[in-house]
Amino acid sequence: MKGAGAVGVLALLPAELVRQVVTRTAEAAEPHYFLDAHQYATVQALCRRLIPGPTDDPTEKDPGALEANVIAYIDLFLGAFNIPAPTGPRIWGEGPFSGRAGPPPWPFAGTAQPDPYPDDFVRSAALSATDVLSWRTLLEGTRGLPERKWADVAAGGKYVGLQDQYVQGVKNLDAAAAQMLPTAKDFVSLNPIEQELLIARPDITTGFPSLVFQHACEGMYGAPEYGGNKDLVGWKYIGWPGDAQPRGYTAEQMLAPDTSAPISANDLKGFDIQELFAHLALGTPRDAKTPWKGRRGL
Repeated sequence: MKGAGAVGVLALLPAELVRQVVTRTAEAAEPHYFLDAHQYATVQALCRRLIPGPTDDPTEKDPGALEANVIAYIDLFLGAFNIPAPTGPRIWGEGPFSGRAGPPPWPFAGTAQPDPYPDDFVRSAALSATDVLSWRTLLEGTRGLPERKWADVAAGGKYVGLQDQYVQGVKNLDAAAAQMLPTAKDFVSLNPIEQELLIARPDITTGFPSLVFQHACEGMYGAPEYGGNKDLVGWKYIGWPGDAQPRGYTAEQMLAPDTSAPISANDLKGFDIQELFAHLALGTPRDAKTPWKGRRGL
């Protein structure tokens, strides 16, 4: 897994240099939509341990969470409903074209086509009442609202939304850091070696870090309009050319055999409650005008 052996490499660096490298946080101008400054810095530090880049590990040549700015994706996702219309709520980009693959055929005779073509995905798509209920429940939890009781039933108890999971997750990391090292004020104040030792503990790694890793991967490889994948570093790293519409693919590309390994239905795992909510949220029928409406970010 990427980042394996980072502890051993970091152990060879001067302690002060290591601390300076790791505690670098987002620029002050970076907007925060849900996380406060401390939560933002903590999740940022955790993401850098989970997906390290050259700034985090001298032997790492490929981009990591910092280079892709995945913290911006996570914060924007958590605060999607804190963004007022018409920019928000920021759940789906409207589409259909990003302009990255060149402009579509211009339908307006006698008028010049914009150059560059505007990115249609920077506009947020309208949400149905079901979309709003589903996504707000996922993010905010039930909050005692009758219309969200189904989530508690599905969870077999009180469903805790992602926002509360992040707030509590940061508190738990800080408490664990102080317990591990009494001189530590919080997780961010630990050096990289200490941070990695902490999140490697079995009682820690299967909880909050596991959730953050899932969202960090989405921010690393999702469409940049959702906050992450800055400068397309995630797509460039895996060699994916990005969205090809409206240019599409050549006949030769379409005729080329698919060399990817088949996936058996037996390999698929059942949904957990978060995945269930996500799929419920994405269950909006796709009409002819919005065929691109799919999984958020990816």
